[in-house]
Amino acid sequence: MTLEKGEFPQVSKSITQTLDIVNHLYNNRIVVSPRDRKKYLLPYVHLCYDHDSPFKIKGPKFFAEWLFLAVDFKKCDDSDESLSVEEIDCEIQKLKRTILDD
Repeated sequence: MTLEKGEFPQVSKSITQTLDIVNHLYNNRIVVSPRDRKKYLLPYVHLCYDHDSPFKIKGPKFFAEWLFLAVDFKKCDDSDESLSVEEIDCEIQKLKRTILDD
């Protein structure tokens, strides 16, 4: 395949389907209030840090990136602002330290 300058290759159907799924996931995110945040994140802490977890090789950043796409963690109850990937990552790590007394 040869492309001329400024020409883009055709986007494959699988790429389009993947982007449609991600877009749908993001546009239909679950909204979690600050008071429910710890309860919602607790299972992910166990997935990251429990020695028996099949996902322990994945760090909190992996789950934070995934959760950012699926969940809208509100910063405070009366705001439209949401946590960033870095803030979700930090929340998972803080909860781990609280649970395991690190």
